[in-house]
Amino acid sequence: MTINDINTTLDEGIMQISKWWTCPSGYENLQEEAHVVGKNELLSRASISDQESMYPRESLKAIADAGFGAVTVPAEYGGLDAGFTGFSVLAESFAQYCASSAMCWVMHTAATQTLFESGNEEQRQRYIPGVIKGDVGGLAFSEPATGGHFWNVVSSATRKGDGYLLNADKSFVTSAGEADWYVLCTNYHDAPQEDKLTFLIVHNDQDGIECFPFNAMGLRGNSSGPMKFKDVFVPTENRLGTEGGMNYYNENTVDPLFLLGTASCWVGVAQGALNAAIDSAKKKVHADTGKSVADYQVIRHELAKGQILVDSARSMLYRTAEGLDKCAQEGLPISEHLFPLWQIKTHAADIVIQVTNQALQVSGGKGYLTGQVEKYLRDGRAGAVMGPTNEILREWIGRTLIQVPWFE
Repeated sequence: MTINDINTTLDEGIMQISKWWTCPSGYENLQEEAHVVGKNELLSRASISDQESMYPRESLKAIADAGFGAVTVPAEYGGLDAGFTGFSVLAESFAQYCASSAMCWVMHTAATQTLFESGNEEQRQRYIPGVIKGDVGGLAFSEPATGGHFWNVVSSATRKGDGYLLNADKSFVTSAGEADWYVLCTNYHDAPQEDKLTFLIVHNDQDGIECFPFNAMGLRGNSSGPMKFKDVFVPTENRLGTEGGMNYYNENTVDPLFLLGTASCWVGVAQGALNAAIDSAKKKVHADTGKSVADYQVIRHELAKGQILVDSARSMLYRTAEGLDKCAQEGLPISEHLFPLWQIKTHAADIVIQVTNQALQVSGGKGYLTGQVEKYLRDGRAGAVMGPTNEILREWIGRTLIQVPWFE
């Protein structure tokens, strides 16, 4: 928009939405670049990915080619070094166009940062260059035996020669069978410390790995199906950190990026649905009245209520991200600041259900047909049941408020 366009708009009395209200200061260019990728690359493939349950490989490659393959990795390693805030801005922007692509990218980013922070220099040099070029990482954490309590795993790895023999059943693994490698969470029972959690890097083409189809209500391109690891040999060089003791990275790296990233996706999905509803309401004209759908006050009020909900979640989202960046800069443990992450994940997963329902209602019968708005509704419904579920998070929030230990 040029200066003349802005002046004309102001002369016509049209209120402009301030950029600072929709994007943290200093991240405007990053947001604009993300929207270019979303419009040119993600949107055109989103419906095909959904209808055919097709993994969004081309879209993920386009995201990497745009420079967003290692967004939280320091610049000296070729990453973008954009921190929690940049990560959140990108995830929210991508999700407005394709929730499956955004969610796969969020999990990939969390896996990449976990490898970077808990791994050694040799592992960083071995994996980060590939990530920058488009290799995809995944997180294999949740297990059928413990459901949404993904931090509790019952699987184990035992010593075998210069490595480990892994046996694990994993339930929801985003990019299952599609990622190039996974950070897998398991137990090493012979670990000397009480914390037995151990992280192993497992390659997708290793013997003993079996993947199963993913057929879900929404996020159908995610390939978030179960995986089985039977007698998979993992060499010692592919262990991240120590034998046991990895709960530190679970609380300081995995959880923060996972909660912030998924919350960003739900805000983006809600905004995308609302944008689609606004566009439809402005274009649809009733022949009998000569009015567009947007000309009806009740419609405008529903749109307003939806946008207020989205902006309330977005404000929490970016305040949380900026706070986490400040913690990181000051060397404070992120695990001591999980409270706002619990809140924003819960709030974002709640409002996306309401806003996508409002967007469908505004769109009328057309919105109920298979299409963009209907897809946003199905995609967004995953948030509240994705572990930690909103019920678990509300319990943690409530226990914190009455000043008792949140985790027992």
